[in-house]
Amino acid sequence: MIGDRFRFVDLAEHPVVVLIDDQGNATIEGEDRVCPLILAEVMFRIALFYEAAHENAVCRPTSRAERALEPLQEQAATLDREFAVWTDGTGHAWDLTCDWVDAYGRAWQWTGDLDQVSGIPLMRTEYRTDVQSLDVLREVCGPISPARNRGAA
Repeated sequence: MIGDRFRFVDLAEHPVVVLIDDQGNATIEGEDRVCPLILAEVMFRIALFYEAAHENAVCRPTSRAERALEPLQEQAATLDREFAVWTDGTGHAWDLTCDWVDAYGRAWQWTGDLDQVSGIPLMRTEYRTDVQSLDVLREVCGPISPARNRGAA
């Protein structure tokens, strides 16, 4: 069991990643890198395994209220401009090439800049009507989750 630790995934080694949020919503990254029939077969086998292992208890998703929002610790953060990945001071890597969707369904994109004071990436809505730093976006409009890749920022 991994727990709250993070393992960085090499997409050359593992081309498909399934992310399941605390409400049971799934996002599949890289499904275009694997034959759909192979992906369907693997996911079917996974479904059979977990269905057989499930007890008759009611499933209870983890509530966001039970988890404290971790600070980004911008003083220890780094930005890899070549790959548009910002790693916050806690070690979380943020892919800035994809849109980030907030709790209200709005897509946010990286402006290409960092906040001049904090050094945290500046994000703007898809319609360019609002600009917020990533930490403010998480706090005010969160939770946020990655959307489908839109290409380089």
